[in-house]
Amino acid sequence: MQLLPITRAAFLGTLALAPQLLPFQRLPNFQALDEVPSEKAAQTINGSKILRERVREQLARDTSLAGPLLRLAFHDATTFESSNGFQSGGSNGSIRFELEKMENRGLIRPLHVVEAIHGEINKTYGISLADAIALAGAVAVEQAGGPFIPIRLGRSDVSRSDPTYLRKTQRRETERSVVAETMPNPGLDADGLRLYFERLGLSESEFVALSGAHSLGRHVSLLGMSPSCLKNLTQKCLEEAPTLLPFVSSSVDRFDNSYFPALMKWNSRSVFIGEVAFIPTDVALVVDKGLYRHVVRFADDQSLYFRTFRRAYQKLVENTATSVLRY
Repeated sequence: MQLLPITRAAFLGTLALAPQLLPFQRLPNFQALDEVPSEKAAQTINGSKILRERVREQLARDTSLAGPLLRLAFHDATTFESSNGFQSGGSNGSIRFELEKMENRGLIRPLHVVEAIHGEINKTYGISLADAIALAGAVAVEQAGGPFIPIRLGRSDVSRSDPTYLRKTQRRETERSVVAETMPNPGLDADGLRLYFERLGLSESEFVALSGAHSLGRHVSLLGMSPSCLKNLTQKCLEEAPTLLPFVSSSVDRFDNSYFPALMKWNSRSVFIGEVAFIPTDVALVVDKGLYRHVVRFADDQSLYFRTFRRAYQKLVENTATSVLRY
């Protein structure tokens, strides 16, 4: 049987229809297509490489930035809503207008780091701040020991904050399943988590994998806070909290699957004081049988966890991307 040659246009068209088939694609190799990239594509390739390298340099100097950078990308992307022809939010750089929200406490520092790097390369390479935030989150995962995550680019920056509330509230039978806001409520139960992440196009295994990022980084503690802050817990108090505690003490600043064995230890009541600091959405993963099976699988197989996290991160941050290839 004679094989017909495939054109570059047909090849790229296939990629556009099924980008999920390329979870492991690294930087585009145009030589394999026997042609050089366009000037715009070459700029994007070079710009993304430089941005990744600048973020790596920052993380080499301060490993504690990894968790906040990943959280910054997450919070910029999860506001996405699309229904009945209406679309808003998503990975669009709006996070810089939303720092006063309590759920975005601690994001000023990582945002300033990304803005400084973006300011260096934007005029030459034309990469948006939204692209820079999404790339920085991917680099944070890799630099902390996780998988390389190529992502699609071409996002546009907005000049206002995203909506706080969804156009349509969703809920199931329980009170804690109510999903009314664009940012996840830390008190959601298992059904609430399912509703929230279904809106973002994520499967159960994918949003459980995203939760595993809680092993990377720290959370605000009241330890050492001044009496005035304890009396009136302002945004400034939270941003300047003197003591930050890790979610999982054994893996702070390292991306691995340690979150899942720690959840299982918590569920069996065998953790030590100070070993973990989980929030209700973490606990929901082990009290629900359907979600717990993913916890067990990821605890047993870190490579499976890495593959699933890579795919989930790509889905999360690519809802506003326009490029065909991943960089």
